Amino acid sequence: MIEIEHSRQDDSIVIRVTGTVSRRDVDLAVPEIEQALELADDPLKVMIRLEDCEGWEIGGLWEEMTFSMQRQDAFGRIAVIGESTLEKWGAMLAVPFTGAEMRFFLHENEDAAREWLGMAPEKGPL
Repeated sequence: MIEIEHSRQDDSIVIRVTGTVSRRDVDLAVPEIEQALELADDPLKVMIRLEDCEGWEIGGLWEEMTFSMQRQDAFGRIAVIGESTLEKWGAMLAVPFTGAEMRFFLHENEDAAREWLGMAPEKGPL
């Protein structure tokens, strides 16, 4: 499943990925990402937060790669937040398809990822 949070304040989105990503998940997420790209004044900053992610079905992976290749110039930096070496390798293998500078951060280093992206700090509970 893919959930997307938008921030017009700093031209950024946070994409939460859980479970196994299907082609349908990607098809539902693409219009939201397209809208964020259109509204952004600068290249879009992207944080991808992998939470209990089990990977991509082939159709979902293909759709994601195709979308990334078509929009290579629209993305700024991309931070991938995960917890395993496999997730880190997956993020690094995606770099040629995005055209963006990409870094992997462990969950406990999310504040460093936000700083690297130039995103506002996450607000805690009030």
